[in-house]
Amino acid sequence: FGPDRRPADGEAGRLVEPGHQFEWSWLLSRHALNRDDDRAMAAAKRLYLHGLRGIDPGRGVAVDALDDTFAVRNPRARLWPQTEWLRAALAMAELSAGGEREERLAEADKAVRGLSLYLRPNGTWRDKMERSGAFIEEAAPASSLYHIVGAFDQVCAAAGAGLISDAPTGLN
Repeated sequence: FGPDRRPADGEAGRLVEPGHQFEWSWLLSRHALNRDDDRAMAAAKRLYLHGLRGIDPGRGVAVDALDDTFAVRNPRARLWPQTEWLRAALAMAELSAGGEREERLAEADKAVRGLSLYLRPNGTWRDKMERSGAFIEEAAPASSLYHIVGAFDQVCAAAGAGLISDAPTGLN
């Protein structure tokens, strides 16, 4: 964005990152709950739906970047957008009822499956998945832990609220 809070000029202003759509959806939904702000809640829900446009149906993961027409700009898929997808899906489920809640819980289940591709049994994780589904073999950033913990915290909150089972094998 530019200094006037409008999209930046050129290609930079056309960038849409599904991970940030999910992250800001979650952040705005928390703000909206705390302030009883219907406009912020509506924006949070719109951001979530925009984030879903960045889910690659073949791999079942959120891609790194779209353009402003929602065409894939970068098909690589990092770990952190998967955690934010899960966190936002559960938050949106908490704020929904009936069929919409079931839809959000199904999306959360898909996010868990996508996220599980990145996590290793030894407690480490991989960061970047290529379009082919192969991972780039490199050290994963420690900053991903922030996103993993945020998603885990939302899973715990959803389980505590009775939205999901606390079984480690899935959400429903």
